[in-house]
Amino acid sequence: MKLFILKIVKYVTAIILMANVLGWTGDFILRKSSFFKPSFLLNNYKQGEQFDYFILGSSRGLTTLDSKQIDSSLSTKGINLSMDDTDLKTHLLMLNHFFKNGYNSKYCILVLDNLTSSGVKLGDNDYKFASFINEEYVKNHFKTYESTRLKPLFNSLYWPFLKYSYYNIQIIPPVLLSILNPKKRHRFDENGNYTYPNIKNKSHKNKRIKIDTSRISNPLVNEFRKLCEINKTELIIYIAPYENLKIILDQEENIFNNSAVINDENLFYDAIHVNKEGRKAATNEFIKLFKHKLLQQYYN
Repeated sequence: MKLFILKIVKYVTAIILMANVLGWTGDFILRKSSFFKPSFLLNNYKQGEQFDYFILGSSRGLTTLDSKQIDSSLSTKGINLSMDDTDLKTHLLMLNHFFKNGYNSKYCILVLDNLTSSGVKLGDNDYKFASFINEEYVKNHFKTYESTRLKPLFNSLYWPFLKYSYYNIQIIPPVLLSILNPKKRHRFDENGNYTYPNIKNKSHKNKRIKIDTSRISNPLVNEFRKLCEINKTELIIYIAPYENLKIILDQEENIFNNSAVINDENLFYDAIHVNKEGRKAATNEFIKLFKHKLLQQYYN
């Protein structure tokens, strides 16, 4: 009986060890790839590289502002680090990721959706930072916001196979694809941008514009400001267009409020996202404001 139990223990130990080796190998492959935004930044731009601006946000940041269009118009150098299905907590994580890895920028463009509060649970796409679990800022993020009892992302610091078991569909295929092509990207171009096609969701047609008077009170915004100030980066808050919503803010400094700048329903993919043509229009409106900001800085 003892011999049988000993064999079982040996087999289980060997399986766990092998699973961990595969987990560590997968993490290494993802860190050296361009599949997700966190590794895309590190593997396509040198540490210490200087940007004129970088964009942080959710899918509204990812699909509203085209950094290539901005750079072509203003002769600037920017990158879009927005990720879909994320909120301000994850944007703050990306901000830390940017600065902790030695990158510099004159401006940070924060595409803000949550003006008053953020959720307390982990974002749906936060697992994309999992291969950087050894970094203190990533570990703290998972420790704070991961709500499942097992905490597969946080505990992958010691047992990397946990996240591959829990997030198998989301992580294993990217590892395999990255082995075949380390430069492959997931739904963004070489500057980090993405766009929705020129189709229109008819369910939002002919609705009246709602006017919402708000004040930015999300406490995480202050953390953004502090971190940007420490790194000598000026924070610009950008409110992206909505189809049927106009937001009125009583704060004006370093806020680009384009919530109601687009009136043509054919430029929207749905109520909160512009389509491909809408992105051109929204980016042009942003360029006007950003150009004015750059000229102010130049002459001051």
